[in-house]
Formats: sequence, C-alpha cells, structure tokens
Amino acid sequence: MSTEALLHIEGGVRLTGQVHVQGAKNAALPMIAASVLASEGQTILHRVPPVKDVLVALEVLRRLGAKVQYEPAVGTAVIDATCIDNTRLPAELTGRLRASILFVGPLLGRFRQAQIEEVGGCTIGQRPVDFHYRGFARLGASVAGLRGGGFDVSAADLCGAFMYCDVPSHTGVENLVMAASLARGESLIENAASDPEIEDFALLMAKMGAKVEGIGTRTVRICGVEKLRGAEHTVMHDRLDAGLLMMAGAITGGDIAVEGVRREHLRIFEAKLQQMGVELEEDGPWVRVRRPGPLSPINIVTNFHPGFPTDLQPCITALSCVAQGDSYVRETIFEDRFGHIKVLRAFGARLSPEKDRLVIVHGPARLKGCKVKALDIRAGGAAVLAALAAEGSSTIANLYQLDRGHAFLEDRLQGLGARLRRV
Repeated sequence: MSTEALLHIEGGVRLTGQVHVQGAKNAALPMIAASVLASEGQTILHRVPPVKDVLVALEVLRRLGAKVQYEPAVGTAVIDATCIDNTRLPAELTGRLRASILFVGPLLGRFRQAQIEEVGGCTIGQRPVDFHYRGFARLGASVAGLRGGGFDVSAADLCGAFMYCDVPSHTGVENLVMAASLARGESLIENAASDPEIEDFALLMAKMGAKVEGIGTRTVRICGVEKLRGAEHTVMHDRLDAGLLMMAGAITGGDIAVEGVRREHLRIFEAKLQQMGVELEEDGPWVRVRRPGPLSPINIVTNFHPGFPTDLQPCITALSCVAQGDSYVRETIFEDRFGHIKVLRAFGARLSPEKDRLVIVHGPARLKGCKVKALDIRAGGAAVLAALAAEGSSTIANLYQLDRGHAFLEDRLQGLGARLRRV
C-alpha cells in the first residue's frame, strides 16, 4: 500500500543565506515540444528543471518514438526526434499535463497529423484551447472532435495564414508558431502573448532554422521553411520560482541572496515588494532580498505580461497576510484562481469573501501551523510561505502539485535555514 508524501514545516525561522533559481518550466515545456520539429540532428537543452510536468513531457516524447536522455541532477536533456513514428499522444500522460497541447502544433507541422484525447493541468478557471484549433484550421488543417474533449487534426498541406488569440495565451502563440514554421508561405498571429518564456522559446526556434519575427510583441510573423534541425540551448531562469524564493525571504523577515533573478522580467513584482518595505539590492548575478521591518499593505491587479503575473498572485496574497493593514488583490486572468484562500484561512489569515475576483486581505494575521493540501502549483507555493511564517508545525499534502512547478524546493529552503522535511 502506498503512503502519500507530506511536507512538514516548522515555522518562525528567519531565512538567511544564498539560493539558486531553477530553469524555467514554462520555457522548457515548449522547447521540449519543439524538438519534435527537428527532422535531423539532436536537440540539446540545458538547465531543464526536473519538475513533474517536465518529466511527463519527456515521457510523452519517448512514447511518440523519440530517444530521450535526461540527467535531472545536471539538468541536460538530449532529444533525438528523428525517429518519431507515432502521432497519437498518450491520454494517460496528456491528462496530467496541460502543456501536452503543445505537442499538437509540431506534430501537425512535421507529420501533418496529430491526435490528442485529453488535456490536463491546474483547475483555476476557463482555459480554452479552441483558438489553437481555429489557427490550425486557418493553416489548412481538418479538425475533428474526439470523445472526451480531444481532437484529431490532419492536413494534406499547410499554407501560411492569418491567426489570432482571443486572449494573449503563451501556449497558443507557441503552438501556432510551431505549426506555421513548416507551412508554405507567411503566417501572422495577432494578439499574441509577450511573456519572456516565449522569447526564450523563439531563440531555440531560430537556432533550429525557423524564421520568426515580432516575438515579445502582440504581432508575430512566421515565414515557413522546408525543414528544421536540432539545436542546443540553455533554458532561462524561472521568474515564478524566483518570486517564490524572494517572498520566502520576505515573509520570514529574512536576508537572502538569490542567484538567477532576471529583474527585467519581474519589474512590477519587484516594485510591489519594494512598496511593501522589502529591500532589493543587485550584486552581480545575485539579488539581495531583505526585510528590515514590518510590511506595508499592497494593492495588486493581475494582468497579461508585462503586468503583474497571475502565477505570483497566490504567493503575494500569502505575503500580504502579515502586512500591517488591508491589502486588495484583484485577479483578472483566471476566475477560479482562489484555491489558496481556503488554505490561508486554515492558517488563521483573515480574508474577505471573494467577490468580482477581488479579495481583501486583513493584516496583520497571526498565522498558526496547521494541516493543508496543495490544490494546485501556485496554491502550494502560498501554503509553503504561510507555513514558513506560522507559529508551530504545519503539514502540506498533495505534494505532486508543488512538484509540478518547483524542483528540489525543500533542499533549497533548508539551505536558507528553514526547518522542513518531506516524509
């Protein structure tokens, strides 16, 4: 009989020392999918974080017929996709991974067909994928629905076309770029997302031989090429992992140095931390995060990049629980991204009921240790922050969710002096 892993945290410890940011999960996943496009050569990716979502994506590649070598401790993945002989994505894996949708575009581009039965991921609200398939149809593909919500996509030929995203979706842009990269002629994507991870993904695509312009803006142009080849690339650092570590230092009144923070990717987030009274100082590759006194309350409104990241909203909500006054947090991206509210209340936080996607956090709260469950990746991060600041011992269950986004988190926090262990 299997026993669920639990994370035990003794709160009230001030964090100090140095810590490193992992590679970006949301950049590594589209790069892993992009390796499918290479009809010759190997794709070599460095700084690939061994989070659960990445491990599942690499297994999807293997099930498609690719040869994959991955060393989690080193973070290097060597992928030979030239031998792929299957275009049906395994439902038992895609149901665990929302990014599995990213394999449809490259399979369609290279093989002119793809089948996916189920798409998983966090339950945080409506995350439609119809504009992915409308884009494929505009390129000339036939799209047929499958029982269970999946799709069968095929095309005799793909021709450049105008495509768009209803909302600036990073997976939507990446998927359409990959499909269009091997289509005949020029394609245009309007209302594209501009996240830093997309820019990093585009750097790999360029090394593979793709012709893409406008990445980082709302309008992206793709000129199709005949074939793409494997390339070597180092994944950027994870800004969401960096944000969690920085807030861990702040919520414990700590003084830590974080290596791997790309400050240009976190300008609004950093400005909000500074408004709360957190001091940030850059020293070469390190950013010192220090909280010398009480935290001030804050107003947050999430938005598409370069706005405040929705993925950091649960954690800054946790941080605002210990601020001296009322904070206002408005979520504009995902209507159900409030799973962490129940978790924070369990610690003793005082939060007004969510209304019109607005939560009022009444601080400061005296957080006390408790037993909670990580409902999704970011709610799990909020639980860790609350447990670090709480009096007494806390236990966090459902660690699979936390492991989907953060690798070796216990080891890194222990390196800062946190008292925690996985059982």
